[in-house]
Amino acid sequence: MKERWLVLCDHFANRSMREKVLIVLSGLVVICLLIQTVLIDPLFQKNKLIEQRIAEATKVNRGLMSEINLLQKQLSANPDIEVDKQFDSLQQQSQQLSMTISQVIDGMVSPSQMAKLLESVLANGKKLNLVSLTSLPAKPVGTNKADNSYYIHPVRIELTGQYFAIQSYLSALESLPVKYYWHSLKYTVEDYPQARLILVVYTIGSREEFIGG
Repeated sequence: MKERWLVLCDHFANRSMREKVLIVLSGLVVICLLIQTVLIDPLFQKNKLIEQRIAEATKVNRGLMSEINLLQKQLSANPDIEVDKQFDSLQQQSQQLSMTISQVIDGMVSPSQMAKLLESVLANGKKLNLVSLTSLPAKPVGTNKADNSYYIHPVRIELTGQYFAIQSYLSALESLPVKYYWHSLKYTVEDYPQARLILVVYTIGSREEFIGG
């Protein structure tokens, strides 16, 4: 194995500068693809499933609340034991769904802290330059804004630096003890060894208000 490595190093040393640059760039592309496949894609898929579950639970919960309101009217107009039992059952289901949603949201970084979190991790990094840090408009979880109680609060950060500095920054974000989700990641090599990273992450809150950043 060592001999093969020495042979490869010797071949690389004998290449022209242009060939060396092309080989290094090809290696970086392969590394980026591996990161995308092994780390980023599974995170995005997991986040998408969680969004769907929250949206479905919220929709069901609102449906239950509508039935509860209807039964309340029926109870006030014509008290009935069966209606009362059904009302109690629906109310318990609504409470359980609310607790389930709260457990998903619990522990997530608040929308007002999301931008500060990205900036604080960047401050601890080395050889990275912040280009922009922007809070994007909130949007409802699910498709119907009128029937939704939870909102996605995305934050976009753009920075430049060398590959390993950017990799360290992403690893530091991934190891944070707070909960948040990854939305998109774009990595490009502009002027080797300098690269540009555009990352959008988000948290979920119960209000639609704009967050600073």
